[in-house]
Amino acid sequence: MNSHNSPRSGPLPVLQDEIKSVSFQTLGCKLNRSETDAIAAEFAARGYRLVPFKEPADLAVINTCTVTGEADAKSRQAISRAARLSGAKWVVAMGCYTQMHAGEAAAIDGVDVVLGSGNKFDVLSLVDELPQATADGPLVLVTPYGEQRQFDDTPFISATSRTRAFLKVQDGCDFACSYCIIPSARGGSRSRPLESCLREARQLVARGYTEAVLTGVNIGDWRAGESRFDDLLDAISRVEGLRRIRVSSIEPNLVTRRTLALMAERDNICPHLHIPLQHSSDKVLKAMRRRYTWGDYQRIAQLALETVPDLAIGADVITGFPGETEEDFEHLARALGDLPAAYYHIFRYSEREGTLATALAGRVEPQERKRRSDILRQIGERRRAEYARGYLRQTRPVLFESESSAGVWSGLTDNYLRVLAPATDDLSARYMPVTLTRFSGGIVTGKLAA
Repeated sequence: MNSHNSPRSGPLPVLQDEIKSVSFQTLGCKLNRSETDAIAAEFAARGYRLVPFKEPADLAVINTCTVTGEADAKSRQAISRAARLSGAKWVVAMGCYTQMHAGEAAAIDGVDVVLGSGNKFDVLSLVDELPQATADGPLVLVTPYGEQRQFDDTPFISATSRTRAFLKVQDGCDFACSYCIIPSARGGSRSRPLESCLREARQLVARGYTEAVLTGVNIGDWRAGESRFDDLLDAISRVEGLRRIRVSSIEPNLVTRRTLALMAERDNICPHLHIPLQHSSDKVLKAMRRRYTWGDYQRIAQLALETVPDLAIGADVITGFPGETEEDFEHLARALGDLPAAYYHIFRYSEREGTLATALAGRVEPQERKRRSDILRQIGERRRAEYARGYLRQTRPVLFESESSAGVWSGLTDNYLRVLAPATDDLSARYMPVTLTRFSGGIVTGKLAA
């Protein structure tokens, strides 16, 4: 197994006749998706044909996740299936799982290249040297994050569709929550320079994109000199032609009054905030090493709802954490029922080797974790329905993305409601007013307003 800290240099064999098509599979978060999309865009710009992951391709690239034990298992499964499902001649495994378990990934049958989280973009320069680089076994290229504290300002255009693009502004995290392995997988907090963020925002507009989703591991921690995230949001919202800016997950202790004021003042900042909660028990939050109390979270949520009209608040929640008693769980269930959120993402706690939480007492058995998460998901479904039904008979702006089925178009409102509407015209990338008429199965249906 070869191991290197930088791509090989010198004369390289040209494989353009051998590698013509590339497929991608992404596991995990929006940041992972944004990085995959950016890499795929670079391949397309260089003349490679992009194909769906399960279709035949010369090169298959799997961008992995390690946020939970289940994510590790799914990453291993995806890697092992890649050659068989796609018939790929070459298989590249990269990302957070490979950063943490490079040797394990390299041992999977059929893997040719293993890249760490900070080495993902090296795949573009390695394509032409795959036979040489892998002659003695899989090439492993993993840079320790202790050696990488600057933001990798690689040109980064990442689009999920013809309408929406991710704008990566930050990477890594310094918060060290006791259950989280991501600081080890992605390193410490690093911010993209302001001018680089603005330059890409303008490039997105020039390429026809009108919505940008600001992404990162901990975007509220963005900083550049004296500037903070509020300043970044302010500056990006002034980019001419950017009709929508959506803020991805932001920590509750990093939501400021100015963040909320900007959302209320600027028409192009979407009224949507994903604010991780994780738990409502102060005892559990302390064990998790979170930086707020349940009371803090309630005050932040209430202030946000009072400041920003029609705000959709989403939250991550973990149940089954060590030391979570039945009383803690019941408090959490009541809290989620009362919190005026639009939706929840419910997670069962998963032990992660290398995290502080593995040493905590009070283990909750897996079957009990499942029971609790099932209950919370039902509560979440009710909250989502209640939020959506509160907007029925109203007319909201929808940015349409694609045709969901013949004559039915799918898009998102500014406050994050998925909407289906019938239309005979092509609505892709168009903003249209839609009167919301019905909610069923997690989807709002509506009709184009006159």
